[in-house]
Formats: sequence, C-alpha cells, structure tokens
Amino acid sequence: MKAENSVTDMLAKRIKETPAAPGIYRWLGIEGTVLYVGKAKNIRNRLRSYLQKGDKGPWKAALLRQVKDFDVTVTTNELEALVLETNLIKKLRPKYNVLMKDDKNYVYVRVAWQDPYPSVDVVRRMEGNGAKYFGPYLSAWETRKHLDLLNLLFPYQACQKSLDLLNRSSGGSAPGTAVATAVPCLGHQIGKCCGLCVGAITQEEYRSHIEQIMRFFKGDHEPVKERIRILMQEAATAKKFERAAGLRDHLQMVEKLEEKQLVSDPTAGDADFIGIALLSGRAHVIVLLQRDGKVIGETHLSLAGQAENVSDVLEQFLPQFYEQTEDIPDIVFISEEFTERDLLEAYLSLKKEKKVRVIIPERGKKSHLLELAQKNALAKAKQGEAKWEANARNTMEALSMLQQILNLPATPERIECYDISHLGGTETVGSMIVFRDAKPVRDHYRAFALRDIEEGEVDDYKSLKEVLTRRLKYLGISIKEEEKEWNKKGMKFGRARAKEIEVIQKILEENQMGAVDLKSKDFLVGRKEKEILACARLYKHPGTILEIKSVWVHDSLRGNKLGHFLVRKLLKTVKKGKVYVCINPDLHEYYAETGFRHVLTPPALLQEKMNEFHTENPNSPVPMAMVHDTIQNKIDPSFTVAPDLIVIDGGKGQLSSVMEIVQKSDLSIPVIGLAKREEDVFVPGVPAPIAFPKDSPAKFLLMRMRDEAHRFANRLRETRGKKRAVHSALDEISGIGPQTKRELLERFGSVTSIKEASDEELATVLTEGQLRELRANL
Repeated sequence: MKAENSVTDMLAKRIKETPAAPGIYRWLGIEGTVLYVGKAKNIRNRLRSYLQKGDKGPWKAALLRQVKDFDVTVTTNELEALVLETNLIKKLRPKYNVLMKDDKNYVYVRVAWQDPYPSVDVVRRMEGNGAKYFGPYLSAWETRKHLDLLNLLFPYQACQKSLDLLNRSSGGSAPGTAVATAVPCLGHQIGKCCGLCVGAITQEEYRSHIEQIMRFFKGDHEPVKERIRILMQEAATAKKFERAAGLRDHLQMVEKLEEKQLVSDPTAGDADFIGIALLSGRAHVIVLLQRDGKVIGETHLSLAGQAENVSDVLEQFLPQFYEQTEDIPDIVFISEEFTERDLLEAYLSLKKEKKVRVIIPERGKKSHLLELAQKNALAKAKQGEAKWEANARNTMEALSMLQQILNLPATPERIECYDISHLGGTETVGSMIVFRDAKPVRDHYRAFALRDIEEGEVDDYKSLKEVLTRRLKYLGISIKEEEKEWNKKGMKFGRARAKEIEVIQKILEENQMGAVDLKSKDFLVGRKEKEILACARLYKHPGTILEIKSVWVHDSLRGNKLGHFLVRKLLKTVKKGKVYVCINPDLHEYYAETGFRHVLTPPALLQEKMNEFHTENPNSPVPMAMVHDTIQNKIDPSFTVAPDLIVIDGGKGQLSSVMEIVQKSDLSIPVIGLAKREEDVFVPGVPAPIAFPKDSPAKFLLMRMRDEAHRFANRLRETRGKKRAVHSALDEISGIGPQTKRELLERFGSVTSIKEASDEELATVLTEGQLRELRANL
C-alpha cells in the first residue's frame, strides 16, 4: 500500500505540470507498456479525475493498480484528439481500451472520376484504383446526410444499372445522347434518381454536378451554404416549415464539417514532423509520424549532452535517427535551417532509393502539424522536469552535490536566481525566482521594474546591482535590533528638545546644509550623554508633501550607517503616502539602499526649490529628487526569508557587480554566476569556472533555475511592452496634465479624433499654451 501511495503522489505532482489543453493521454504500466489510451478536452483535468478519492469502479481500480507512469500528446482541438486516439488504439491495442477495439474505420467519399459517368459512394478504406477520395469523416450518417443534401442541390444519384451500362459502353462518346434504357427506373419515378437512365440529364451536366460535389468535399462550402439559405427562405415564405427545419439541420451539419482536421489528410503521403524543445540545456525531440496521410503515432527522445540551439540539434540528431531505421518518409519537416540540410537530403534519398526532401513549411496544415510537434516536445520537456523534481532522491542528490562542490556551509534549502531582460534597452526588468528543496515556489517569485536605468540604456551590471540592492535591504537587522546595538555604544535616540534647536541650527550652518524653518518636533536626534552626534528631520511642506532633510552624522561615527538608521526610523512613522528627498546625485546609491528611487517629475514645489538652489549655487551638481513609496516598500513575505544560495544569470562580470552589493549589506550569503555560453559556474575570487561532473544533477538544477528566471523575466517584459503599446500618445506630452488629458479623451473619444479636431473645438478644453504644446507634439 505504501508503494502504491508513493506512485500516486508522484503522478499527482507531475499531473500539475501537464497542459490544460485538448489531446490524448496514455496510462503506462511496467516497462512503459501502454495500458490505456484516452482523449480529453482538458488533459490535466482528465488525468486528475483518475486520482480523485471515492469509488472508482472495478475497471478503473484495476487499471490504476497497474499504472506506473503516463504520457500525453497535445492537439489543437477535440476532433484531432479523437482521430489520433483511434489511430493509436488500432495500432497499440491497449489492454484496457475494451470499448474501442471494434476496429471500425473512418469513412471516405469515393468519386470514380476515372469513369465517364462517375459514381459517388461512402467507403471505409481507400484503394488505389484511380478514384478520388475525400475525408476521412468521423460520422458515416452525417456524411450520407450531406450527400443527400447535395443530391437535392445538384442531382447526381443514378441507379447502379444505368451507370454500369453507360460506363461499359464506348465511354460516353456522344455526350447528351446516351440513354441506358427507354424505361425509367423505379428510383426516377419516385424522385430518387437523376434520370440518367432515360437521358433526362446529359453526361456533361452529370459530370458538372459531380464536380460541384467534389468542390464541396474539398472544402468550398460557401456556394452550398448560400444555396441552402435561399431555399430555407423560400420554404419559410411558402410556410413549408418542416422543409425549412430540415434545411436548417443540413446547414448546421455543413458548418460542423468545416472543423479542420490536422491529424488526417488523405491527399498527403508519408512525412515526419520534427519538433524540438530546449529546456535547461537539454534537447527533447518529438517526431510525429504521418503515414498514408494519417498521424499514426509519435517518437519521443530526450537527448544526452548539451545543445545551444535548435539548428545544432537538427544537424546532429537527424542523421543518427534515420541511420537506425528503414522507415524513411518522403518528406521531413523541420522548424529551422541548418548547414548540412542538402547533405542530409542526399543521404536519406540514397538510403531510401527515392528522392527525400527536408523542408521548412511556411503555412497550411504542414506548418500546423510542425507546430503541434514542437508544442508536444515542450510539453514532454516540462514533464521530464516535473518527473525529475517528483523524485526526491534526485533533488536531494542535486542539493547535496551543490553543497559539496560549492563548499557551502549547509545543504541549500532556499535558492534564489536572478535575471535581467530588456528589449534593446527598453522595458528593462529583473526577475527573482525561488526554489525550495529543489522545487519552484512560484508564489515567492518577484519581478522588478528597473527604476535607475535610463531609456535605451543597456547595463546588466547596473541592473543587477539595483535588483539585489532592493531585495537585500529587507534582510538587514530590524530597526529595533539596530537601536539596541547603538544603545550598547551609549547612543540614545528621540525627538529634539526645544532648547536644542540652536545647537542643531549651528551644526547645519557649519555643514552648509540649510537651516530654515527648524522645528524641534520634526527632528530625530542621536545623543551620546548630552551631546548631539546625529540628526535628521521629516519636514511637512504645505499640502501633503513630506521630505527627509537635514541628515547629519558626526565625523567620528560616519561609515556605520547611522544616517541610514535615522532615515529608516523616520520613514517608519509614515503609514501611507510618499516621502521625498532632494539630494546631490552622488548620494543616489546611499538613499537607494533605504528604498528611495529616482523620480523624473517631482512635485512642482520641490522642483522649484531645487531650481532656486542650482541658481544660487551654479558650481554645485544639479540636485535630483528621489521618492520613497510606503506601499512599494511594505513588508513582502518572500523578501523576509534569507536565501541559502544566490544564483546570477551571467559570468564573472555580473558576479562581481552583485558581490559589491552583498558585501555592503553585511550579509553572509553565498553567490555564484552561471554563464550561458558554456554553462560555466563561477564563484567569487576564483577566475576559472568550477568543474561539475558530466550530466550532474546539481548542474541540471542550476540550469533549470536559470531558464525559469529567464522565462519569468521575459514574460514580465512582454507584458509591460504590451501595456506600453496601448498607452495614449497624449502621455508623451508633458505640458498637459492628466486631468486635462482625460477630459480630451472623454470629449473627443480617441487620439485620432483629437488630431482631426479644429483649434476652436480644442480651445473648449485647452488653454492657448496647451493647444500649442498639443499641436507641436501630436
């Protein structure tokens, strides 16, 4: 029972990573034996249903007792899943697919076009006799109903006797005059025969009707649908409601027939579709096998070794794959070009003794089938990772090996990995992903919109510094604990007393810090005995603007982050809103460590004061404003836990930049870098990469994390890009406020309408200056 539960737990974990998409699933027994093949609209939900508690019935219980694993194949829709399911059941004949072993085929419409008077039949298999085949179709009943409808629109049904007689004659050498018999058949008398037997229809007309039928089954449905609608209207007008209802049913069947089937194409020959997914440095290949126009199965291979791109995989894998098989198709469809494609075509043609083509499809069913192969390769790759993670022995081995190779103080329980993503210097974002016990903890993933990177600036080092600064600031000791440490050194903290204002004013004037509007209640001071050795104030401007000012620390205590402590202690008193600081740009990093960020458009009052300062002090650097947002700096549960290991996506340069931040934080957290090109692992202070055993589970875990961080960062960047793309062009006009922009959009509806509006119309919303600004920029 314990072993059975462990298998169930493993399956349940893997099912969570299964695609929630249409497709087929295969329950597997010992040694991969296929026990059951099923289809589902949502594969993940269907697989979950098997593991739900409760009475499962004897059939399902017997199946699950033998299940050791499962496999899935994603399709585009349910119809494809049904066709593929049936193909696989016929081929594999699984033990538990009892109800689907009747070996029925699909149906085809066969048109004996090689005959002078072609017959039209519904058949269950194709034969190489010169006839044209259309299908396959899942329902023989619906197919016959379509043919009945087509006979109403384009009469073609003739008695078999007349067809045989006419086709045995001279091939209809005198169109329009051939008559099988002078006596009309019973079918013609009751309206079931087109009258070919008595010459009521010519050979030319008859073949024209057959051509219309072939057009319909080739997919040209619009003429038929339009004709049905006309007949429905005529029947309704004539109050023949039963006939109109019957035509309506025919129309619905025609529309249902239009659902595309990618996994079957009777006009196609033999082809292989090669789908490749690269994940965590490993290549996963799916080969979809199409034989006689039907996808009959797939081959999944997980390749050993490392690969940089899909082209390399194709070049190395395809010769090995086809060298081991005699089943070589006419066409091999691939997704990317590679240098030895012509050579591979020559090799396969020589081996098959027939021309074989290796093609990149551009559109149509072939392109869709290749996409399906690639989608399944990615699903298999993710399943492989989920399977690896579900095996506790693998994860413990990987973590133990990491500790040993990297010389970590303990087995790393929590590992954080960081990556930077941008698009040519725009939409720069950082990502933090978290693994606990070698498994992703997705609710602890965090994304960083970079604040200190200018538009168009590409600087991964600076970006990583900002991300790690913002992340590690939450791991410093608490204000309460820090105050206790200062208390031990004889420092006491509190509000300034009224009689101390003169002393504070003198300190600020001596340090050229400005001493205007000083109030004791605004100041937090640090005293040793009775001497003030540090101070800072939270100043409230008219309105609701708060500013940190007058931050000063005695020379004897500088370098101990006492100023940081005072700022953090003042910020803690602010429960909501924003706090600003206007500073020399050289202090940018100093304040960034306490959660401030650069603000491009500060409140007008602060901007005015900074302009006045620069006018009075032209030789000093232009001041800059930074802001601390209490909402953005609230405590995050993912940030309060310290990692046991930090992994950086990058080599020695990225690692060095991050180590500056870690060392400043006074935290003892091991940090490593994983370089993409050679998958080399670097540690601080060691120029050469760290050696890992071949196919090391520890190295695989690091690559898995790096790829996950990269995926997460790219997804955030793409989301931001999409949002930015839909922003109004008005946002780029600085001279018009947000309220006025809203009024413009409410008044005119769109930016295009604003452009086309006259100056007189715009003047109802804009001032003269705003109108000039709008015309100049829009």
